[in-house]
Formats: sequence, C-alpha cells, structure tokens
Amino acid sequence: MKLLSTALFILLICSEGFAQIQLDNQFNDWTNQPHVTDTEGGPFVKTSVTSNASWLYLYVEVLNEVALDENVLPNDLCILLDLDDNTETGVDYANQGLGVDLLINLADRQAIRYTNGSGIESFNEIGMRVAPTYSGTKFEIAFDRELTQVTGPDVRIAWFDNASQVSFPSEGYAHTLNENLDPWIPVSIERAGGTLNRVAFWNMNGRMDEPAAQQAMERILQAVSPDVIGFSEVSNVSANYVTNLLNEWIPIEGGGSWNVVKDDWDLMVAAKGNILSSFASVTRQFPVVVEGHADWEVPLLFTSSHMKCCGGSSNEAQRQAEADEYMAFLRDAINGEGEISIAANTPVVYGGDLNMVGLDNPIYTLVSGDISNESAHGPDFAPDWDGSSLTEWPLLQSDHPFDFTWQSGNLSSEWMPGKLDYLITSDASADVKGGFVLRTANMASERLAELGLQAGDALAASDHFIVVGDLGLGDLIGYAPDLDEDGISDFDDNCLSVLNPDQGDFNGDGVGDACSDSDGDGLSDALEVNVYGTDPGLADTDGDGVSDALELCSCSSLDLCPGDLTNDSVVSVADLLVLLGLFGGTC
Repeated sequence: MKLLSTALFILLICSEGFAQIQLDNQFNDWTNQPHVTDTEGGPFVKTSVTSNASWLYLYVEVLNEVALDENVLPNDLCILLDLDDNTETGVDYANQGLGVDLLINLADRQAIRYTNGSGIESFNEIGMRVAPTYSGTKFEIAFDRELTQVTGPDVRIAWFDNASQVSFPSEGYAHTLNENLDPWIPVSIERAGGTLNRVAFWNMNGRMDEPAAQQAMERILQAVSPDVIGFSEVSNVSANYVTNLLNEWIPIEGGGSWNVVKDDWDLMVAAKGNILSSFASVTRQFPVVVEGHADWEVPLLFTSSHMKCCGGSSNEAQRQAEADEYMAFLRDAINGEGEISIAANTPVVYGGDLNMVGLDNPIYTLVSGDISNESAHGPDFAPDWDGSSLTEWPLLQSDHPFDFTWQSGNLSSEWMPGKLDYLITSDASADVKGGFVLRTANMASERLAELGLQAGDALAASDHFIVVGDLGLGDLIGYAPDLDEDGISDFDDNCLSVLNPDQGDFNGDGVGDACSDSDGDGLSDALEVNVYGTDPGLADTDGDGVSDALELCSCSSLDLCPGDLTNDSVVSVADLLVLLGLFGGTC
C-alpha cells in the first residue's frame, strides 16, 4: 500500500485462539495469523483464513494491482467457499476438487449459491465486506457467518483465477472455525484528551429537509457535538436553512450562532467559529478558512469534499483531476502563490465523501502531494509542514471493528458497504487524538439509551455515516524550524544554511547577501557590502583588470596580526566571514 500507516485509536483485546480482525486496510492484525504462500508462480502471493463466532475472515495478497469488484483494472478472480469442507455437497467448480457451496465472482459482483439454495445473490445478501474499496495488492475480506451460511465446523477456501485456471492453494485452505466471540470494547465518543476542535464530515444524501431524517440527524449531532462540520449532498437546502437547524439542534454555549457557508453546488462548511474566507472555484471541493480554538494560533484550512462518483474510465479520470486540482490549490496556498496564502503550520483538515472506488491514485495524490497531471496542475510537493505526506486516518466504527462509511439500504444492491468518507490532516500541525465512524445499527441497547440514539438513526439520516475526528496540536505547532540557528525561521529565512540574522538582500532578489555572490567574483555579497565596500554587482569594482577576490586575497597588510584579515587589529567574527568567503578562490 502507498498510504501511511498511522496510530491506532482502539485498544484491541485478544488472546491466543481469538481472531479479532479490524477491517481497516492496515493488515497489521494479520501478521501473527498462519499464511499459505504461493510457490507456483501464479497471480497470488499469499493468503490466510481466520474466524470468530460471527465472522469468517480472509486475507489475500496478489502479484499485480487489482480492483477486486471493479473492471477498471480487469481481473477474473473468484473465491471458492466450501462452507462445510465436504466434497459431497456443492459443486466441483472447474474440477478443483472442492465441494463449492458458494462461489464469489468478484469481477461480476455476484455470489452464486450451490447449497441450501441456488442462483445469484448480491454481496450484501451474503454479508460480505472488503477493505480497501479501491485498488491494491492486499485485501482483507469478511463474511457474516449467518448470512453466508457458514455451517462448519470446518471450511475449505480457495482463490481461483479464471483467466489462468490457477487455484490457490491448490487443495484449498482448510480452517476449523473459531466459535469464540472476541471481546471488543466500543470506542468512547467523548472528546479525546488534548482535543482543541472536534470536526466531522457527513454526506447528507439530499435528506436534510426531510422531517423523518431530521429527527435522526438531530440525535446524532447532539451525541457527537462537533465544532466544525463538512457537509455534502446538500444542494437542496440553503446555508441559512442549515444555520437555523444547527442553532436549534446544537446551540452554541453562551449564545451566538453557527456560521454556515455553501459553495456553488452541494457542499457546505458549518462552524462555531468565524468563517474568514471560502473558495468555491475548486471542483467538487470546498476549502474554507475558519477560526478554531485559540491555541492553534492560526485559523484552520478546512475542506469539505465530494469527489466524482463511481467507476468507468471517465469518472476515474475526473476523480484524479479533482485530487490534482485540490493539491495544486494547497501547494499554492502554502507557497503564497494562489488564491490564498496560509501561515506556517496552519492546520490542514480535508475530508468528506471521496468516492474512493476503482483506482487508488486519487487518495495517494491527496496524501502524498504526488500530482498525476503536472502539466495541468504543476509540480509535486510535500504537503505537510514537516516535509512529509499528509495522514489519512484509519477510523473505525465506534462499536464495530470495520471501517465502512456507506451502506445501501437495499440488500439486493450489487455494491457492498465500503469506506467512501475520509479524514486527512497535516499531522505535524493537526494531530488526530481520537476519532470514529458512528453507525448505530451495531450499538447495544444500553449504549443507544446512554447516548440518546436509536438503532436505525444512522441509516435514517443518510446512507453515509458521520465521520468524527478530535484534533489537537501536532508536534510543529509553536515551533518553526531554523536550520542555521540564526533566529529566523526557515519559512522566512533567505539563507537557510548560512547565519544572516539581518536578512540583508542588497538587490532584492530573495536570496540573502550572506549566501549570494551576484557578480561571481568569489566574494559573498555580504562581505562586499559590509566588510570590503566593493560593489557586489561588479566582479572588478575598480576596473583594473583584477577581480575583487584576487585583490583582497592578501591576508594582513602588515602581517603583524595573524588572522586579522580585515586589518582592524582584532581577530573577530568579521575575519571568519572573510575567510569563509575566500573558500574556493585561487590566489
């Protein structure tokens, strides 16, 4: 994977014999699981199977990048599930010697059941989940044991490539089902320690003006109580309409009103603090400068996104172009060359419905700053303030160890639940102290009562679940790097590696005199201006045919004070500067 690994927010409790897999595209929890490695040279690298009382889990690594349930990177992969490890049931698919009870045809997004039923079912109907939702070489898959009809006590599973007729492992992966239900501690939705601002992103599915949906929205927003919210799919309501809703649902302590601004289509940003500026020109992304907690010392650059949906080559290209466009906007904002100039260490907060299906390139661009079309959007850059990538945070549902944020209300839909909604930050300045996805369907009744929620609230409000992050100070807040330790931060220093606290720049070219030799005579501009009084723009100030550097390369004129290169009878820092300026010259 190209994305950064990040800190875990959730305490995983497990013991020998338990298999609590977090479906989060991180794969660390598979490290200690037994694997089978492909030694036959097929399209597979390794696979693993594990389970608990509720779920059957699969891990696979393939040789070449694929998008499992998309045709943007064509594949002909299937999963052969012998749900009782019995060749007398099911069918011997492709003469592989397994009693296949359920065939998963990934390319066609179909599940074909041969035992206890027949015909085609959707991935939703068999309770299938996959991470990531976009292309890669590593995937983790979960099957709801009840919906999949995993009968056991043993199962046998094989991956099969129809194109090459290769099965892996050749005799299937035998697994004895684990009947233990692993302990899982629901994540507290209280603000994490060190939180300055709680942010949220929520695709409202065009329901914000529907009374039934509003009741669920109100309960959810009261439970999570964010400070800044990025909304998408709100084209049918105005900023003023949403302002009134928020003032009613989650009034600001001490009075005052929520501030809401809308772009030219379906994006909004709502904040308790003042909104200082907004930029609707960025396609399907809405950057807003908003006042956050005073301890940030600068406003936040907060962007609500709703990138182009779905598969197909044109949609893939548009989604990538949108990622490129935003990163060009951010690069120019950091460099002070675009619509906005942001101060050093400004917290950058980006998120929303990124519709990350198909190719992984857009999310890679949004994290790394690697722009795909540089001819249209300019050069790559390091988007975080410490010279690294941004961080995409692997947030899980508060009460279940899966990361999907979208779920169709229609079980027969060919599209299984997936992670479409994201939180990305400049972690050098805005560290995520905690976070979660709120899905009410998996919450215990006691938990729902405690939070004032109902089990159906999340899907009643939208087909997307709200994503919540608690932001606190990153390591660089209050600190500006100073490589040469001259008291001028690297963000402002016109000579990064040479001491020049006076920042002298005689010709205003942006390069300090201490590290510039404008006339190429071997003497720095600073020496010529401050010590010798020669012209830093002329290699031969007096026009006698001998360069300034050679004329001044004569040590002490009286030779009575070794090291006194400035002839002031004192060996001082000025002499050292002269000496440094002479390095590389020829006398």
